[in-house]
Amino acid sequence: MTTFNRVLILVGLISISACGGGGGGGGDSYSAPVAPSNSAPTITNTTGNYSVPENQTSAFTVTASDPDGDSLTYSISGTDSSLFTISSSGVVTFNTAPDYENPSDSDTNNVYDLSASVSDGSLSASKDFMVTVTNDSSDDITTEGYDGTYVAAGPVQGATICIEVNAGTCTGAQFTTTSAQDGTFSLTVDSGTTGVLRGEGGFDPVTNLQFGENDSLALGQPVTDQNVVISVISGVMNEGTTTNYSAFKTNLGINSSFMIRFDNPFSNLDNAAYNKVAVINTQLAVLGKVLETIYTDNDSAAFNVSNKIISSSTEISLGDTTFIKDLLTNYDSGFSPTSDQLVSLSAGISAYMQKINANSSNSHSHFAKAGVSELSALMKAVMDGTSNSDEIDKLVFNTINWINENTSWDGGSITDNEASLSETTYALSNNGSSNYIVDNINTKDTEFIIYVKEGDVIKFDATSSVTSSHPFLMSTENNDMDKSNDIGTSEGWNKDTLTLTVGANTPATLYPHCEFHTGMYTNSKIVKVTSYDQSNIDITNNSSALQVKGTVASGPFKGASGFTYKVYLTSQGGSEHTHTFHEYPGLTFYMPGSQGYHGAETATDDTKFKPKSHYAENSDTGDSY
Repeated sequence: MTTFNRVLILVGLISISACGGGGGGGGDSYSAPVAPSNSAPTITNTTGNYSVPENQTSAFTVTASDPDGDSLTYSISGTDSSLFTISSSGVVTFNTAPDYENPSDSDTNNVYDLSASVSDGSLSASKDFMVTVTNDSSDDITTEGYDGTYVAAGPVQGATICIEVNAGTCTGAQFTTTSAQDGTFSLTVDSGTTGVLRGEGGFDPVTNLQFGENDSLALGQPVTDQNVVISVISGVMNEGTTTNYSAFKTNLGINSSFMIRFDNPFSNLDNAAYNKVAVINTQLAVLGKVLETIYTDNDSAAFNVSNKIISSSTEISLGDTTFIKDLLTNYDSGFSPTSDQLVSLSAGISAYMQKINANSSNSHSHFAKAGVSELSALMKAVMDGTSNSDEIDKLVFNTINWINENTSWDGGSITDNEASLSETTYALSNNGSSNYIVDNINTKDTEFIIYVKEGDVIKFDATSSVTSSHPFLMSTENNDMDKSNDIGTSEGWNKDTLTLTVGANTPATLYPHCEFHTGMYTNSKIVKVTSYDQSNIDITNNSSALQVKGTVASGPFKGASGFTYKVYLTSQGGSEHTHTFHEYPGLTFYMPGSQGYHGAETATDDTKFKPKSHYAENSDTGDSY
């Protein structure tokens, strides 16, 4: 077959194929199918940053378009996406309305980060968004502050100060702060917040005495418009059944102008009214800790003390042995010390309380430290039956020595605020150059003897005529006109102040005399003894009621220190109990049980007892001191 013929045959075949193989159709043409095209959707938001006010759920709307008009679905992802929901139409909302004051975004800056995506089923687009929550000032919380000072036995540093939520503790409190070195604090609270202002823990910056979480004080009825004071007194009152500030102050002898809630007693210790409150505050701190120590089954020491003070019908002293004894007797139904234990407890506690004082040398802090530690330990030993009777007597009768020698006291020299108990004053006048007169006794014609012992202080309160014309001297020789045996300061005599301080070097017998005139004190003398002989004391002219200045050494109120009055030197027919006094060993005093007082702080009009051989009949002249 020629090439030409092959071409003809091929052309023919093509023609037949193009005509559909002879099946008719009359010449229609054929086109291959084309796949449909799809374009991705687009997020059309012009910004990615939105700001919305707090307290609403609306955030923003994701807007999108699709060139093909396809149905779109929306989703969110990213850092804070779990806090949002997006609807089928692209509306983004917070699950919980945001709080500007308490942001919940991951970095708590009120800027919420998320990413939104839109999909047409096969293609998608995404965009990052930031939602900034702004403040709605209408719900802003306004604040107030409780400013003040936290004091126990002086300022307390590092204490937690709070408005208590749970009674008696700062645990769970919403608002707290810490006291500074001087005890000051500033506690910010939401406006309208009320409740008990409490402090707990901390330490005394003077002694480093540490206070535990259970050592807390409180103030009821605090205010925000002036500085307040949380003190032991306010704490005791808060724990009691009534906050009768007036009765509390009256019964403790606190000046009515002193404001317990607002005046810091340690801020002006030179002021007598403030000083007294400072002492009471420290006394209460020590008393409370001792009570908690000797009776661990009861934590209501402040409650019992507060009610005892408020219920008193007369002014009391926290160092009064009667008060302490009555408090312990009626403290709690489960607390039942024996008679001997009760005597040691009431005597020991009251003796210590009587010595507490407050001064610029921070003695109050040192009294508190020794009291809450060593005094508490000794009183606990009384209850355990392990105490030493000699140590108890030392505490009661030589309290300062006990503090110095038996405690960790490092507060320097202790001022004895009961020094006057060993001091007796005798009135001294003269009858011209004829004779001296002592307590209305003619010392030339009467064998007048004053008895003294070591530790006594004898003061002669002289009239101006004595000091100007009849210098009063002291000698170991009767009528020593040449002054060869006169004594001076080494023997305890101060001729300028006319004071004899009886010590180991004081001679056994002394004879006062005038420097210029002979015989003015001829038949009288001063005799030093170790104990007193009742037969040598004048009881004839003093069979009426007396008051004795000193510390009860034996009897129902051992340890009562101060002025004990309505006592007698002679028996009143057996209807009395007997006392001896530490200052007057060897003498017995009689006291009817239904009258009188043991250890009052102030004197009465009763004749003051003095250990002497003669009293002027029917005369109290010279008894004041």
